[in-house]
Amino acid sequence: MLVLVLPVLLITASCNKYLDKKPSDGLLVPSTLADLQAIVDNQRGCTMVPRWLELPGDNYFLPTAIYNSRNEEIRRNYIWDGGIEASFSTEVPAVWGNPYMVIYESNLVLEYLPKVTVKESEAEKYRSVQGHAYFQRGFMFFSLAQLYCPAYSATASTDMGLPLRLGTGTSDKVPRASVEATYRQIIADLEKAAELLPDVQIVPMRPNKAAAYAALARTYLSMRDYVNAGLNADKSLVIQSTLLDYNMLDPAAGMNTLSTALNNPEISFVAAVNFNGVFDEAPAARVDTVLYQAFHNNDLRKTINYISDGGAYHVWRGNLWSGNLYPGMISPGFATDEMWLTRAECRARNADVSGAMSDLNTLLRKRWRTGTFTDMTATSAADALSKVLMERRKSLAFRGMRWTDLRRFNLEGANITLKRIVNNITYTLPPNDLRWTLLIPNREILASGLPQNPR
Repeated sequence: MLVLVLPVLLITASCNKYLDKKPSDGLLVPSTLADLQAIVDNQRGCTMVPRWLELPGDNYFLPTAIYNSRNEEIRRNYIWDGGIEASFSTEVPAVWGNPYMVIYESNLVLEYLPKVTVKESEAEKYRSVQGHAYFQRGFMFFSLAQLYCPAYSATASTDMGLPLRLGTGTSDKVPRASVEATYRQIIADLEKAAELLPDVQIVPMRPNKAAAYAALARTYLSMRDYVNAGLNADKSLVIQSTLLDYNMLDPAAGMNTLSTALNNPEISFVAAVNFNGVFDEAPAARVDTVLYQAFHNNDLRKTINYISDGGAYHVWRGNLWSGNLYPGMISPGFATDEMWLTRAECRARNADVSGAMSDLNTLLRKRWRTGTFTDMTATSAADALSKVLMERRKSLAFRGMRWTDLRRFNLEGANITLKRIVNNITYTLPPNDLRWTLLIPNREILASGLPQNPR
């Protein structure tokens, strides 16, 4: 029966109106808990996070020759002049459509769960499936909001957010909610996930309770709510806090040393997205020189995560989870290193200097070559925050978070301007420019009638 459900979901992915599709009237629907478990287990929640989370950020650059060989969609968005879609495309681009397909699947599961007969022995499995669906929906809404909604600010109640499709019905058009309403929905979904999910899952493609709290911490951090971000990071670490010792890895093999993601104790939820055209298997993107040079030679992240391009620069080596995925992937899932850094930042912002540095040193001891690391100290809360943010920059590169961080830093007054140089022309993105919010793909605007982001 399930095999008849999933093809329709795939068909949905190939249609223009991602927000308006529904199963055909004659479709056999899921009728067992196993059917619904299979839907959330199809791994699309792991692989359909918007791949453009890294595109507009400053972790990398494209050499001019590589830039000139990319399609127009990538070229325009690389210089923050988006809105143009590849001329050969007849669909809503995957960066928008794929997350909404996962949201649709999550809604399908939540809609049919109350209709299935569940044995008493399956109660925990029922809660896990339900929590998984809420997690996927909240995570996809959050990821989309980082690209297509303004950063959460004092004007969140009037800023345009996402169309919040919360069911599988299509009788009514779904308008854009406010940014405030969008984040309320994200938090509500993730709180339900945290309540329902188990502490431990069989495989890391299923989120556990630590992942739900981690997602809440990431959400609150993006909102600059450092109290709740710290509280949820702490809740995540109470459940899962182990860090991978990079000294256990073979520098030549990198994460290939780990045969599967199950061998990485940091992971609470795997997500890995291959960004064709920029982070290819034969990488086109070069690592930002300032970022790469920030690593000390005894910092194993420098060799585990990056390799030479054969010339003057280095390239991102690939996913952080295990060696069984293609190089060139970005890894926007959840792991304990992010939570140690999030809690450290929140402690620094709360003037807890010793707590912030304790968290930071706990992480770095597992990242430096054995016997070479000396615990870092800070002279003030501002000094602690500066050191924590530098390590966040280094540890979480190519994890789909830098763009979000830059947007919130500028709202804090960081005054960061991004710059690209292409064909001897310099392009800049000043702080809080309207282009810090990407344009919704034109085909979605034409199909749904949604209002476009301003320019």
